Amino acid sequence: LTPKPELTSDPAGAALTGNTVTLTCRMDPSTGWDFYWYKHTPNSETKKTKTNSYRVKIDSVSDGGQYWCRAGRGKPVYYTQYSDALPKAVVTVRPDERVFRGETVTLRCDIKWGGDTEWTYRWEIERTNYQYKNSVSRFSTQEWNISSVDHIHSGKYTCTGQMGTQSSQRSDAVTLTVS
Repeated sequence: LTPKPELTSDPAGAALTGNTVTLTCRMDPSTGWDFYWYKHTPNSETKKTKTNSYRVKIDSVSDGGQYWCRAGRGKPVYYTQYSDALPKAVVTVRPDERVFRGETVTLRCDIKWGGDTEWTYRWEIERTNYQYKNSVSRFSTQEWNISSVDHIHSGKYTCTGQMGTQSSQRSDAVTLTVS
């Protein structure tokens, strides 16, 4: 199985114009690799580094967009898989992913490393109750409040962010279970 590095950013929050962000391509083991950095599409190499970190100065909106990394070594070069992209959507659920009927649940979609701009959110639900079809909902707000959950709300929730032509990577699925 080809290894897959993990891409992180410091600071971990939004990439604001004027800030410098350090991207880190985490590999285990991290020695002996060259690191390749990509912006906007995985086939557009931006930079190659000997270390697993890359500093990005956010001078303008054009410095935004999705970033990936991968590692390579040897001749011919053996490449790892591409990392997940930044920005990436992340779903959080309050109070918990396992709740009882009638409780209030809040789902929130955050765009990790998403910048200081307005995002539109797209929620997708894969219902576990076969009586109800899969549904797609669009919200312009980050939070989705369900005031009195029922069994029909059980399922896998994912979100993506859209800003103009740019979109975030889809979040990992969060499973809401209503008992």
